Amino acid sequence: MTKKTGNTIKKSQELSILKEIIETISYNLDLKEVLARIVQIVSGVTRADSCFLYLVDGDTLILRASLNPKPLEINSIKLKLSEGITGWVARNKKTVAIENKAYDDKRFKFVNSLPEDKFEGFLSVPIIYRDRVLGVINVQHSKPKKYSKNEVVLFELVAKATGGAIENALLFSEKEALKEALETRKVIEKAKGILMKEYNLSEDKAYKLLHKKSMDKRISMKEVATAIIISNEFKP
Repeated sequence: MTKKTGNTIKKSQELSILKEIIETISYNLDLKEVLARIVQIVSGVTRADSCFLYLVDGDTLILRASLNPKPLEINSIKLKLSEGITGWVARNKKTVAIENKAYDDKRFKFVNSLPEDKFEGFLSVPIIYRDRVLGVINVQHSKPKKYSKNEVVLFELVAKATGGAIENALLFSEKEALKEALETRKVIEKAKGILMKEYNLSEDKAYKLLHKKSMDKRISMKEVATAIIISNEFKP
């Protein structure tokens, strides 16, 4: 039996990963699920102790997913495109691989809430789709880690392959957010009309009343408006 060469194994691994991306990510439009799956795939490929995925929002990178649960940090940790190794990677569209003492790199940005700031190995790759940087994926190793050329190439391949899925999920997310905003506006407008008629209020005062109720009860204005509409429908 002929023994597989290193290149054959590498190609087989690439095809396996691409197949997994196509099957589990490419057709998923839930952004949160897409990002979580990408982090899992990347962590498996690199055997990382930590994996962070940042998305670009204007001139800022926002942490959107991580291998280890970080509910307080997700969406809260933000970096300018001029900050940290992550910002450098996004701005220059280039990969950075650091074998040890990544925290000593002059580009490194410390975030006091992250124990990963003390990790040794650091590999950071931009997520590029149609020549536009969508974000950055970072993997870290607690001990020194020499990143081989094959590992870096494979990591870059994964980042490139997931770009389209992220773009699709982002567009769907924006579309859903717009749909929700329009629906909320309709409900609030209808509730305002009920209050204006019921209590002889001006449009401005009706809106302020809705806002006050929302603040007092600590629920959204849409929920307050919906309750008013339902209550009005059951009036004799």
